[in-house]
Amino acid sequence: LTFGGLLAVGLYGVVELANEQEKANIDAAKDLATETGVWFSNALDLALLPLFTLSQFVQQLDMFATLPEQIGVAFQPGSIPFLPPNEDGDYTHRNVTGSVCGDPSMVAKFAELASNIKKDAKMEGILVNLQVAPMATVCYLHPVNNTEDFEPPTFMDNTGAIGHDLLTDPQRKFIARVTVPSDDVVIAGPLTLRQCSDCDPTVQTAFIARMTIDALSEKQVIHIDGIDYKKWGFAVALINFAELVDRSEIGERFAIRGLRYQLTRTDKNYNAETKEFDVKVNMLAGDEDFDLDENFYVSIDLDTTNNLWNIKVGNDNGFVPSWKNGAVAATVTGALILSFMFMIICIENQIRHDLLREMLPPKALRKIKKGQTCVEKYNVATVFFSDIVGYTAMSAEMSAIQVMKMLNEFYTEVDKIATKHKVCKIQTIGDAYMVTGGVPDRCLGPEGAKKVALFAIETIELAKDFRTSDGAKVIIRGGINSGPLVAGVVGTKRPQYTVFGDTVNNAARMESTSEKMRIQCTDITYRLLRDSATHVFDIESRGGVEVKGNGIMNTWFINGATEKSKKHQSTLIENEGSTDDNCGDIHLYDDL
Repeated sequence: LTFGGLLAVGLYGVVELANEQEKANIDAAKDLATETGVWFSNALDLALLPLFTLSQFVQQLDMFATLPEQIGVAFQPGSIPFLPPNEDGDYTHRNVTGSVCGDPSMVAKFAELASNIKKDAKMEGILVNLQVAPMATVCYLHPVNNTEDFEPPTFMDNTGAIGHDLLTDPQRKFIARVTVPSDDVVIAGPLTLRQCSDCDPTVQTAFIARMTIDALSEKQVIHIDGIDYKKWGFAVALINFAELVDRSEIGERFAIRGLRYQLTRTDKNYNAETKEFDVKVNMLAGDEDFDLDENFYVSIDLDTTNNLWNIKVGNDNGFVPSWKNGAVAATVTGALILSFMFMIICIENQIRHDLLREMLPPKALRKIKKGQTCVEKYNVATVFFSDIVGYTAMSAEMSAIQVMKMLNEFYTEVDKIATKHKVCKIQTIGDAYMVTGGVPDRCLGPEGAKKVALFAIETIELAKDFRTSDGAKVIIRGGINSGPLVAGVVGTKRPQYTVFGDTVNNAARMESTSEKMRIQCTDITYRLLRDSATHVFDIESRGGVEVKGNGIMNTWFINGATEKSKKHQSTLIENEGSTDDNCGDIHLYDDL
């Protein structure tokens, strides 16, 4: 049983610790994923901020005011014509040569404006191009040939973007059509940036961010699916996402923790042929072959841009701590060793443990250890009984736990009073509480009666103000009697120190015939208290009371006590010094 208990407790502890560690590992992975999302969100916000700045300039500077009218609606009379179609037969670019879009002074002004915006953004290498597209046609952009964001000899040739009609190019028109009615920044990607027809992509992983600019005149209208939108056009930013990933050091952050990750973005594109949205998951960063079991990773949706970004973070071995199996084996071995040691200790200390747990006076304990019968006679001792008035009714209305809690709280305080007045607690039986004065520590009769009476008075005072934690009030009554009695240890298996005799019986009857919150005593106790050397007791006569087995007995109520002056106490002690009180006589009756 010991082995089973230790093993169960040990394994429970190991499993709980392992579960806590696993949870901590999962939480750490989630926190890292969330931190990564926050970083990307903040970085993208910084990269997209120039769009808002550029939009404000377009709305405030006269140089941009009439550009949509000058470019015109695609294929409409008076609008800038298209270049010949590409090899697929698609018209993608307007012929802006010689138009306002090719005006050198206008191009120079935009270059200066965009250069300052780009410089203030402090996103070198990430924000690689700014564009304006009146009537959704790219008119001005900067830089045309970007050498400032790349290491020589690499540069980004953007000449192929000039004149690009974003609403007619089949590869770009979906995003453009989504952008026109939107009030948010719309991001397309990841994609490779090929800004000229005969050059290699300079940016392998990029985002194109577009934001609509409200119309500056009533004539500026973009038609989408039969709906007129009062829009000037777009502000556009090209973002080098690969450089953003490198600067985030996301790979290193996960690698040093032994974690794998995969950052993805989900786009929904409308398919005109099927008239449904096609869902496409784009890999942004991390492991392309992220083949972990679903229990071995966590998945977090990131609050980034207007698309669904997701990051998966995991470990080839999951999040269970590596020490778990070793700890289980160590627990089994430890349980075996501890069980054997515990068994030896239990055998050696069983007898001593049994004796020490019993509440016996030292003299009685020594006799029991020697195998002797422990019985002593006391010529004059004082016994106190109390019980809780209405206990039977209270216990019927309360649960067993509430009853035990009430008794424990009250009698714990009573025990403190017993210790204070140096009386001996004999036992508690249910709601009954019993103490003695002069037993087992012998003393003069008045001294023992005084200790018990002072204890009883303070116990009554305690009950007056006492409330249990549940708010219950306790009402008690007490009885005291003095006289000869016998004390000793009864039983051998579970020995108990107790007292018996007519003195004890009459003390119990004083309690049963007493009144609520009062202490009733017999004549002999009254006389002993009257002779107290240290206190004056406030005692009132109750008169004759019918007592079972004794007929009519004259009894008294103890109301309180006042301590005498030191001088008075000294005089009484000198006068009593010549008396011979038999309270100290010791009689042993081994054969009683």
